[in-house]
Amino acid sequence: MKKRNHNIDIIKGLAIIAVILIHSLSEEVLLAILSPLYIWQAVPVFMLLAGYNTAASFQRRGYASLNQFYNMSFLYSKVERLLYPFLFIWIIQVIVHFVMLDGLSFTSLVTSLLTGGWGPGSYFILVIIQATLILPLIYMLVKKSLTAGTIALFFISILVDAFCMLIDVPGSVYRVIVVRYIFALVLGVWLALNPKKINYRWLIPLAIVSAVYIVGVYYQEWNFFIERYWQSQHAPSYFWTLLLVIIGLKAYQFKAENPVSRLLVKMGQASYHIFLVQMFYFWLISDSVSNLPLIIYLLLSLIISIVFGRLFFNAENSIRKTLKN
Repeated sequence: MKKRNHNIDIIKGLAIIAVILIHSLSEEVLLAILSPLYIWQAVPVFMLLAGYNTAASFQRRGYASLNQFYNMSFLYSKVERLLYPFLFIWIIQVIVHFVMLDGLSFTSLVTSLLTGGWGPGSYFILVIIQATLILPLIYMLVKKSLTAGTIALFFISILVDAFCMLIDVPGSVYRVIVVRYIFALVLGVWLALNPKKINYRWLIPLAIVSAVYIVGVYYQEWNFFIERYWQSQHAPSYFWTLLLVIIGLKAYQFKAENPVSRLLVKMGQASYHIFLVQMFYFWLISDSVSNLPLIIYLLLSLIISIVFGRLFFNAENSIRKTLKN
């Protein structure tokens, strides 16, 4: 059995902390601490790792045809891991609406289900499910030709993004489609297929260009044709994300031998469940404690999201084991 890569878990653990910080701190504070270059990289990091992990899984399985990738049993096993935890949180949110708030119309109920429920980051559920469905196509294109496929998909992702702007896709729709993260998925697949032959002579200059693009969009008000929504979270910025992930994977090999690394590993393993819990927390609870001193508010947000997210993760695994047995 292949040994688990704790570096991936730790990167995901740090990324989920970043997600909680994004939803805890004001935009002014986040900009003041240069968060576009690291904290605001959380979702691009998750998407890049989704491409990386999925491509590595395809390689281990030896998948080579669309029939293998789009086997209903295989796809269901991928999607249900995302869907069931979300549905649990969504049902609780619906109950809260009827018990504590003003109820819901049927239209609002259906819309909420199709757009990820309520709370900051709810778009991610729909986006990651779409990513799961398109990754086989990305994998086959990149595997056929690492360099040519990656370059082609860079321009394709920009063209698709630009087309969305051209036809004036509403922000509420653009929010829940995967378009802006396509190239992050591509680079994750590229990294999985090219783990030991990274040419830093081109990667570092490209990462610097990405960093300049990120800084320009956030701090110099650069606005080309794809930044109408989500500022710099588009294809040109993801070489910087790739460099961050490569540093996280290769700079030091973690073995989870100390309390901090063990905690980060556990957080990384439960990152999706922590994400769902923080979504619920910032939707319903955070306003009631937001008047506390900032450091206490941050600690409460982190502790509640992480502890209950990990408990949620453990509970789901226990239920799955019980049903399996």
